[in-house]
Amino acid sequence: MYLKVGDEYADRELQLLAELLNILDEKVVEVSNLISKSVDPVSYGLTDRGEYFIGVGFSVIQQYLTDTLTLTGVSKRKAFDIGPRYSEEFTFISVVNAAANWWKHSAEWVGQEKTSTLALQTQRIVVETAESLDYPLSNVLAKLLGASEITLCALLPNLVLWRSAVDTVVRENA
Repeated sequence: MYLKVGDEYADRELQLLAELLNILDEKVVEVSNLISKSVDPVSYGLTDRGEYFIGVGFSVIQQYLTDTLTLTGVSKRKAFDIGPRYSEEFTFISVVNAAANWWKHSAEWVGQEKTSTLALQTQRIVVETAESLDYPLSNVLAKLLGASEITLCALLPNLVLWRSAVDTVVRENA
């Protein structure tokens, strides 16, 4: 939840998120450096390790999204369709949300005869964004940032833009 006075935001959750993402980025950068020096990063588990830290990062960002919407009256469906766009079809936030859901739920989908609509939507967004099923979260992060050097903190400016878009919707509906 955030407060806004004039044009200024008081957003303690964003400060806490930034602090945690900095900690995770230390691990992401460490793993990335180890990968670049390794002759076989897959066998040494480095790529999975990087994917793990990035997945945790997407999940804590998702918690921030939910916290931000508290008491706004804006539904997740509407909120995840506003703000900066990743592509013509997807907003930046919808991709982040799908990446978090992928991280949290993809193991549940293995061997299921029937897949839920939410699972199918999540899979579609992640696969279309990542363009690969190999290390999809790392690829999603790289695509969102438009860079090969990836950090979770680099997502923060778009989160701020999204929060502003949510606030605009709240004020229009007041």
